Amino acid sequence: MRYAASRKRLITVLAIFLLLAILCLSLAHFTDKHLRHKREKAVYSIVLAAANTYGVSPAMVLAVIRTESDFYQDAHSSAGAVGLMQLLPQTFVYLREEKLKENLTDNDLWKPQVNIRYGTYYLSYLFSRFGNWRVALAAYNAGEGRVEEWLSDSTLSDGENLLDIPYPETARYVTVTLDAYCDYLEKYNFKE
Repeated sequence: MRYAASRKRLITVLAIFLLLAILCLSLAHFTDKHLRHKREKAVYSIVLAAANTYGVSPAMVLAVIRTESDFYQDAHSSAGAVGLMQLLPQTFVYLREEKLKENLTDNDLWKPQVNIRYGTYYLSYLFSRFGNWRVALAAYNAGEGRVEEWLSDSTLSDGENLLDIPYPETARYVTVTLDAYCDYLEKYNFKE
């Protein structure tokens, strides 16, 4: 009898604990989404302007920012990529000096309007070079040179499309970003 009562109490305590854990996780998820939305709204007009300037879907720009930095302006990676769109400083310098020919400093890369504009320009360039978002996003993440190698490998590509992405991180990046793109098409009712 005592054993049954003790077991019943244990099950009740575990059920309460599980319920509280689920509640805490739900609250954390809600809070995180709410805070992300605030960060997203802070740069939304910059995204629209850059997307319009370079002919890229604003939903795609938002998706890349969400995947790259989750809308944290001061984000930086172990590889040295910085800002909202996680551009490498050398990519920024190349685009600044060779493509856009603007008189900006290296520190300007940290400014949201510059980071988003340059990241959007780079997305536009990659899309025009590779012809589809799956390949362009793989190049944004893994680099153009690697993607060129993958495209020339018949076990990975038909020459234009990547049938397989050999880097798990890049494969996941492309999937997550395309999912976020679909979310933003729906969230903001973008017509594409």
